[in-house]
Amino acid sequence: MATSVTKLPCVVCKTPSVTRCSRCKMAHYCSGDCQRLDWPTHKIACTPTTAPASKATPTMAPAPVLPDPSKPLNVYPVETPKEAASGGSAAASPPVRKAHPQISSTKLKFEYQPSPDGVDENLVLFFHGLGDKIKPNFVKLAQSLQLPQTATCCIQAPTPVPYLEEEGWQWFPSFNNLTGELLGPDSPERILQVKQLVRPELIKFLRHCINHCSFDAHKITLFGFSQGGEIALDLAAFGGLNLRAVISIAGYFMEESQNETPATTLSTKVLIMQGDKDDLRTVKDAKDKFKYIQRIFGKTNTEQKIVEGMAHGMPCNEPGWRPLMEFFALNLDHRSTELEKMTDLLEVKA
Repeated sequence: MATSVTKLPCVVCKTPSVTRCSRCKMAHYCSGDCQRLDWPTHKIACTPTTAPASKATPTMAPAPVLPDPSKPLNVYPVETPKEAASGGSAAASPPVRKAHPQISSTKLKFEYQPSPDGVDENLVLFFHGLGDKIKPNFVKLAQSLQLPQTATCCIQAPTPVPYLEEEGWQWFPSFNNLTGELLGPDSPERILQVKQLVRPELIKFLRHCINHCSFDAHKITLFGFSQGGEIALDLAAFGGLNLRAVISIAGYFMEESQNETPATTLSTKVLIMQGDKDDLRTVKDAKDKFKYIQRIFGKTNTEQKIVEGMAHGMPCNEPGWRPLMEFFALNLDHRSTELEKMTDLLEVKA
């Protein structure tokens, strides 16, 4: 007597089905079309099945592997465009390469670099500090991080710093052009340049990256050092877009902008890194300034790391790089292009 096969409902259309996902063997589908339709949701929980062990033996969980800033964060195999072109599946999937930003999209100078592994899933914008420029320092930094599935773009500040022998740029006026003295928050030209030039140009560029290049706003992270960190925080808070994350090293909100309120509800994650040997700001002052960041982005979305031995500069050793790379690992999305094309169904045997 033949044994009847139990037909479980398709998870998409509820039609009785005898086929299921060949990877996890849990989700049932009536057709490849329904499986592809469900994949964006199903991929979160889809885990390969493994053969049961012949004998249960106690094992210890492996120690967590911390990111190494000299190596890529991601160890998952990523399909290259060449492999995708030679694949046997006819299933359509979103392009792995995004369009490059156009030079005409902003008055600001920028240097864009696609992801080194061939998949432009995330975008990180870099903002240099006072007196610096995008080349060579920040372009080299973006390359050395080797962030998986992440395109990078280094943006240069709009105005040159006066009285410098070498080329250097500033996001807002920082020195009196006549005396060379440092300008403070009581100087109106600082916030005027941010509101009238820097912020509008960066918002325009962000929208270009979203609309023209097809990056998702929630997969865009801002990275800034010192004055560049101030601009990154300003853009994330008052740019009208709910971005993925902000990393600011030794940079806080401009005092002049602390009466503003965000233009949209924010879920942006924020990491502030501060050296305890910073000669421009004491640890106490840094913690006080961090309280305003918490008010804008929320306490649960923000963290501040005080790095022992770090001065006013970029991290220079493993303890300094560790929290930064861990933050990247938590906030960069990973896209499995192989599984997106999966169409094979496994027949349930009687």
